[in-house]
Formats: sequence, structure tokens, C-alpha cells
Amino acid sequence: MTYKEAVAYLESLIDYERTPAGAAAARVWNLDRMRHMLHAVGDPHLGLRCLHLAGTKGKGSTAAMAASILAAADHRVGLYSKPHLISFRERVRVGRDLISEDDVTALTEELHPVIEATGSLDLGPPSFFEAYTLMGLLYFARQDVDIAVVETGLGGRLDATNVITPRACAITRVGFDHMQELGTTLAQIAREKAGIIKPGVPVISAPQAPEALEVFQEVALERGAQLLVVGTDAGPRILLTQVKDFTQVLTIQGLERVYEDLSCPLLGAHQAENAAVAVGLVELAARDGLAVGEEAVRKGLGAVHWPGRFQVVRDRPMVVLDGAHNELGAAALADAIRSLLPGRRVVLILGIHRDKDADAIARHLCPLADRVIATADSNPRAMEAAELQRLVFRHSKHTFAVTPVGEAVRKAMGLAKRDDAIVITGSLYVVGEAMQALGVAEAE
Repeated sequence: MTYKEAVAYLESLIDYERTPAGAAAARVWNLDRMRHMLHAVGDPHLGLRCLHLAGTKGKGSTAAMAASILAAADHRVGLYSKPHLISFRERVRVGRDLISEDDVTALTEELHPVIEATGSLDLGPPSFFEAYTLMGLLYFARQDVDIAVVETGLGGRLDATNVITPRACAITRVGFDHMQELGTTLAQIAREKAGIIKPGVPVISAPQAPEALEVFQEVALERGAQLLVVGTDAGPRILLTQVKDFTQVLTIQGLERVYEDLSCPLLGAHQAENAAVAVGLVELAARDGLAVGEEAVRKGLGAVHWPGRFQVVRDRPMVVLDGAHNELGAAALADAIRSLLPGRRVVLILGIHRDKDADAIARHLCPLADRVIATADSNPRAMEAAELQRLVFRHSKHTFAVTPVGEAVRKAMGLAKRDDAIVITGSLYVVGEAMQALGVAEAE
């Protein structure tokens, strides 16, 4: 099997990240397939020390921060995340190294019989995400990582990653997203996210809306899990945040000490909040015996690399990539634009998927832009550019519809002046295709 054949096989599995909105709601959600496949390869997850993260907004950034801090403490760290921007290999990495093409090929060849045999049982066919989770956990075990930082895919309770028993877990901001799968109220969505809370395992949470926090408190109490919330007396606190030369400077009161003047390249008030969650999470890992000192927090946070999150990739005109794909993300991005790009004329490239609240996203972002270019990425879930343009017109009268994403980027470059900012957002798939058009690659 070649790497190209391995990728083709993985892509042939049902992929709920690429199926039209609502299709995922029809599947049978359970963890039986994952447990069966893991048992077939020796239950590698049982020997892994893990940290587990869920949330609607910011869990990827928080996972990347935590992994970077742990790596700075000289630990061998696995990071499992989704989605990818350019290559599937971005989802599984040890340190800064993506899983290699050779390892993807060898593992796919090895796991192919297990995946196929599972599909022939009454458990139902494994999905792309389940197959890749199986691959990631087996890879981390064989790479003998000291700790694996694992991000959920969808929800938490029945997410494929929820077969692990972590040493600590984190829940970032929870809001309305994936409502066809997770529920139509904030309390219902929060209960699905709270599914990662395990008996006796401490959990750190970002600040939450009262109805979400009430659920987390109830579940934590039921399971005897300590719950620490950012901004409360027991949890980490952000004491200072400012921006200098597009680097965020933070002072965070952690669970163990105060960390002064931390530098973080990820920008925005939401990333300051994520940093506080990450610091608290690694401190919980340290309580479990994984040494993490102040210098590792400082070095790791300063070195974190997480593309597509208010990432400035070009200047004159400035080009900003941000994967905001729901209302929480759009609101955070809007705040970042107001605080970080004052006085700049903004050309917005916006592409949104059909299962998202497109009007809410547009409502936050489009009034901040001088021109809006509606586009569509190649994911089948993408809203057509012309349809999105009609929706955007409620919030901005200066709109265009341009596809594919690469052409939208070229259109924006033609509209923008040297001191303007081009902001590309609405979906991480849009960001990934824009990165390719701009010649910006994910670092390996």
C-alpha cells in the first residue's frame, strides 16, 4: 500500500466532517466500535497517560498550548486534534513532528483488516474519525509518549476519543453548534460536553454561561470530580493582558503560582482565556506527577504554533487567517478585529457551512468590513457563495460572490490597499484552502 492508497482508503470511510448537514444525526452514536477496534490491537489506550479536552470554541488552541508547555518541560508529548488545514497528518503529532507518510501508510495497512472486520459486525461501519482516532492512540503508544493531549471531535459523551481515562480534562467555552447532534439548548449541549468528565478526574473549565456551568457542576458532583473554573477563587485568573507587536502579554494566576509577563503569539481575549485553561490543565498534570515548572510554562506558551487562529501571514496588505466557524468564534474574532486592527479598512473573505448559524456569524463580522467576498470551500457541507452573498447583504451592501477560495483571495488582493487588512474566515476548510492559495504551509 502506498501513502496515496492509504489516504484514499481513509477517505473512503464515512466522514461526518464532510457529509451534508444533518446526515450525522442519523448515525448510531456509541463507543462500541472504538472499544472493539482498540481491543483488537491490544487496547493501547489503557497504557497512555492523557489529557482530554472538549468545548465549542478554543479546544484546539488550548490543546496546542498545553502540549507546547509540556514539551518545553522536556516531556515527549502526543497531540491529537481536528480538523486539519492541509494534510491529514496534522491531526497526529509528537512534539512538533507530524506523523510521517510512512507511518500513516504502515498503520493503515495494519489496521485495514480490523476496520473492515468491525464494519461487518452489527456495530455499524467505522467512520473516518474513528479510524484516525484508532491510528492516533496506537501511534502514541508505540511512540512511548509521556503524555497525549487529546481533543474531542464532536461533543464528548459519545465522541470516539472518550474511550480514554485522562489524568485531567478541560472544557473550553460552550455555545450553540452541532445542534442536530448535541441538542437545541445550552444545557443539552453542555451535558454532551460534560461526558468527558470521569469519576475522580479533575476538570478545569473556561468561564461558562450559567446554564452550562450548572450542568458541569452537577456532573462533577455526581462523579466526584474536582471542578475548577477560570476567573473564580479556586480556578486560574487572568490578571493582565496586553498586546505588543502582535504578541499577547499575559499575567496569569495559576493553581500553584502567579506567572508574570507570559508571551503568547495567539491573539485575542479568547486566547488569553484559553491560555489560562491550558496553564491550569498542565498544573493538574503536574499534580499527577508530570513535572512542569514556571520556565516551561513561559517557554511553551511563547513557542506555541497553531495556524489559522488570528494568524497574520502577510503584510501590506495584512492578511489574517482565522477559523471562526460558529457564533462564539465569530464574536471573538469581531472583538479581535476591533482591538487589534483599529483604523484599518477590512476586506472580509467569508465561507460558511450549511450546518452553522450563518446569519449570526455574518451579523458579528460583516458590519466591520468595507467589502465582503462570499466564497465556498470544497467541502460538500459548504453553503454556495451566491446563497451566502444574499444572506450577507442583510449586513453589508458591498458584497461579491467568488469561488473557489483561491479566486476569492486574488479578488481580495485586488481590492485591498497596502494599509488594509484582508480577514479570511468562516471555516477552517476555507482557511486551509486560502493557505494553499497563498503558499502558506503548515509547519512540520
